[in-house]
Amino acid sequence: MESGDLRVFRAVAQEGSITKAAHKLGYVQSNVTARIQQLEAELGTPLFYRQHGMILTPAGERLLPYTIKILHMLNEAQKEMTDSGTPTGRLSIGTSYYVSSLKLPEILSQYHKEYPNVDLSLITSNVDELINKILHFQLDGAFVKTISFNNDNITKELVYEENLVLIANSANNDLKTICSKPFLMNTVGCPNRTKLEEWLQSEGICNIRYMEFNNLDSIIDGVIADLGASFVPQSSIKKFEENGLLKSFQVPTRYSTAKIFFIRHKEIVMSSALTKFIDKVKEMTAHVADNT
Repeated sequence: MESGDLRVFRAVAQEGSITKAAHKLGYVQSNVTARIQQLEAELGTPLFYRQHGMILTPAGERLLPYTIKILHMLNEAQKEMTDSGTPTGRLSIGTSYYVSSLKLPEILSQYHKEYPNVDLSLITSNVDELINKILHFQLDGAFVKTISFNNDNITKELVYEENLVLIANSANNDLKTICSKPFLMNTVGCPNRTKLEEWLQSEGICNIRYMEFNNLDSIIDGVIADLGASFVPQSSIKKFEENGLLKSFQVPTRYSTAKIFFIRHKEIVMSSALTKFIDKVKEMTAHVADNT
């Protein structure tokens, strides 16, 4: 088997279409078809069902994980041999929708200024999709809040802990009244929302109303406008509270402590680009932690 054939096989498996795989690879469709047929002839078994797109056969399903691992190892070998110690090349980082307090744009901007030869990309998605991309070597690493999974192929390290606080418009003082307001929160699945519900239920409050916002800045603006209350990282509202625009209220530690992790595949090569990125994250999040 040639690596070129395996790359074509992987593309067709991922895209589920000869046409889409050809477009992704920059090949003509006849070339992709011929490479797949050649690989099937070499292995002596069909790799795809060809009705309604290209669907993997059981043999194709067995070959795919080996293909992903082989191509990853070839890519990592090339990176290892060409890594001069100066960060260059591609660096793909993922983040879940809920890691807003990390200030990733600031980290990426500072990193890019110091290492302009690194091609940075940031992908925002849900935790399950990020984990899948990590396992398939489509991301160098990702930031997540929820870390309740166990996978021997993934390495995780704590970036920092943050303190969550209940916030309301500055005119509100009574906690019971605040908790009866709608809560401006991210959609279902947000770890902050889950912790909020656990705390409210422990206080006997079960009839919780929500206005869903998937942007921290919009949530804070909504609270300032007295649309409702929210449960957000304390570091994100410090300046607004100092200016008298809103108030914060502490909740018990078991509900208010949130942890952010950086995850990566354990077999990914720690290139100088990735190593320096992790160093930059630790440097800048240490500053965030010191100011919470």
